[in-house]
Amino acid sequence: MTARTAATPTTVETPATPTTVGTLTSPTRTLTAPAPQREESSANTRTSVIWALTRRLGGPLGAHVSGMSRGWTYVVATLAWLLCMVRQIPCIKGTSDTYGWMCYSDITALYWTRGQNTGGIPYASVTWEYPVLTGYFVTIANWISRIFGAVLSPNASGDQLTTNAHIYFAINAVLLFGCLIWLVSSVLKLAPNMPQLAMLVAIAPAIWTAGLINWDLFAVALTVAGLVAWKEEKWVWSGLWWGLAVAAKFYPLVIVGALFVLCVRPDAFRPVPKLRAWGIMAGTAIATWIIVNLPVMLTHFTGWEYFYTYNSESRSADLGSFWYALSLAGIGVTDPKTWSRVVMVLGYVLLAVVIYIAKRPPTAIQIAYLAVAVMVAGNLVYSPQYVLWILPLVVLARPKAVDLWVFTGSELLYFIFIWLYLRGNNLSLGISPAPWAYIFSIFIRIAATVFVMSRVIRDMLKP
Repeated sequence: MTARTAATPTTVETPATPTTVGTLTSPTRTLTAPAPQREESSANTRTSVIWALTRRLGGPLGAHVSGMSRGWTYVVATLAWLLCMVRQIPCIKGTSDTYGWMCYSDITALYWTRGQNTGGIPYASVTWEYPVLTGYFVTIANWISRIFGAVLSPNASGDQLTTNAHIYFAINAVLLFGCLIWLVSSVLKLAPNMPQLAMLVAIAPAIWTAGLINWDLFAVALTVAGLVAWKEEKWVWSGLWWGLAVAAKFYPLVIVGALFVLCVRPDAFRPVPKLRAWGIMAGTAIATWIIVNLPVMLTHFTGWEYFYTYNSESRSADLGSFWYALSLAGIGVTDPKTWSRVVMVLGYVLLAVVIYIAKRPPTAIQIAYLAVAVMVAGNLVYSPQYVLWILPLVVLARPKAVDLWVFTGSELLYFIFIWLYLRGNNLSLGISPAPWAYIFSIFIRIAATVFVMSRVIRDMLKP
């Protein structure tokens, strides 16, 4: 039992300046706390030991985390990336069971199949289904590979081509590691009083499972950098980063669009006219996108437009989507492309209403999370690396244990079963020939996304 002494409650006033935690601001408030109480010596000893141990790792999590925690965040991010690279070893060595090892990567797969290993250039001589800035990224990586011994020639020997692929993959891994460090740094800036959030991003399974599937981490780093600039009211810089992000991967466009609603709320014109800020940001983003795309548009228009025609005309219900799961389950959906668009339009209309009617202005992080979540829930495809789009946003928008466990668990489940499905494993669960384990993993992932979305919306609508 802990001995307690009776005491009159004391009134403790917080400072007059609002306290800012990440992107959330809490108003001044008066707290009533009991006067200091006498504790048993054993409890004091135990508390002192715990404090001393946690101080070694940067101190207790919260507003009083010491500066050491920031350094540990980068250490953890580095270790997570090393684990991600170690996971790729079987595929780098040429295993035929890439899906079984769950180490498949577009980086090397497209390098072999699109002629990059012999010097092919995206859009010019290589078909490339990604936006232009990603094409620049891989082209620069290929050029750098020459410095480290790659011989990009149609006459290269088989051994040399294999060496080319190893060098190219390593260079991409190093460049994407830089993107991860940039991402972690941006999360630290978005939540300066809560460095544990950056730690959660760094240590997330999404990093070491999906970090090297594709080049999405590049676009994610650009997108979150845009959120940092928006928070700091650097409208031109936010437009620059988001223009580059859209030029690398199309999904950040929905964030830019959703922020428009925030800027036309009645309270958005006090004290700074936010609509003008949005216009500056959007104008900069458009100009940036045009500058990045124009050289390829003018010189290789057919190669440039392939990304847009492929996604708008050729793609049907594909891996990971709700519509694909329905088709696997034997539930035919006529024209899933139209249904997908209808669901996403309705989702964005609902998001616009929520942003507009919220009692307090929602944060850019909340809006960004919901905008991207609508896309990954209703889109025609959900590739396993798309988890990287959501990761920093969900950690910042809803940093609660339940939400993060639901998000992480559902994404890991989907990650496992998509590879088993592609490998051809029997996933019927004894129900029917359909791959029900994979189908359920899709439904669970979407349900988890909707659950977290509902929690964020509830936060936004709180008075």
